[in-house]
Amino acid sequence: MANKLSAQVLEPSHPTTFRPRARRRYLQNAAVTGLLAAAMTLTACGSDKSDQVSSSSTGGDSSTSTASSADTSEDPGTTTQPSGDAQVVNVYFVRDEKLAATTRTIRDEGVAAAAIRAAIAGPNADETAIGFSNEVPAGTEVLGVNIASGSATVDLSDDFASGGGSLSMQLRVAQVVATVTQFPTVETVTIRIDGKEVEGIGGEGVPSTDLDRSDFEDVTPAILIESPAPGATVPASFTVAGTANTFEATYQWAVLDSDGETLDSGFDTATSGTGTRGTFETDIDLGGHTGAVTLKLYESSAKDGSEINVVEIPLTVG
Repeated sequence: MANKLSAQVLEPSHPTTFRPRARRRYLQNAAVTGLLAAAMTLTACGSDKSDQVSSSSTGGDSSTSTASSADTSEDPGTTTQPSGDAQVVNVYFVRDEKLAATTRTIRDEGVAAAAIRAAIAGPNADETAIGFSNEVPAGTEVLGVNIASGSATVDLSDDFASGGGSLSMQLRVAQVVATVTQFPTVETVTIRIDGKEVEGIGGEGVPSTDLDRSDFEDVTPAILIESPAPGATVPASFTVAGTANTFEATYQWAVLDSDGETLDSGFDTATSGTGTRGTFETDIDLGGHTGAVTLKLYESSAKDGSEINVVEIPLTVG
């Protein structure tokens, strides 16, 4: 496991832009406020709060989750409210044996639990087509999520610890930790199995307590795009955001049309690099262009200038 590094967690501020923690602005939604108030009232009366979720995979940030039973006690903070009580959240999968991000739209007051269930459900067909996969075993159930004093305790069924080697175990734990730590009230995550504290996950003993994203630097790509999501429809002017750990914090970007021709390109820097992960945002303006494009971020090799740590995601401009 890599030594902990300084990492900033991103929180969605609108469907296509994620801001660094120091600049996040959370949109309050009356429907969600009402749900939270109702949950507090039920808790005060001694009632158990339950939430239900099942995920459908229809592409990008368009799939939705609804409720399934699991006892939770959580207040993950306010996320984007595209309509009613719907919330757009990040969900983390695996691509090229590293973490990869996409989004899901969920409709559930147990936001953190619902986000984990969306991760368990796995990538949709479009995400699978570009190499996304899932290391969380099918059949894993979310038994509970408790968030208090900056720490989330996630209780999962024993399916979570079954099958796979050390890399698989590390990646599945990283998926859960990255998914839960996107919320502003969560700084660390502890995983329990069937309600019991465990010293490690699986036979490889992957750590399970007081985890944050920096514990998984070795399975996090040099450039992690967190917004926009693969397959998303974006306006001609949009923001790319995520985290990076590149030489001197510098990265290159380009937008390619359906023929592979470059529509626009440039470079930018993250808040830190060269061993310390930072956050980044790049504003791109494609003028009047519409249609399918490929967003590419990469690092130029200090040795020969070649493209390394390349990340590509498909988008639709319109």
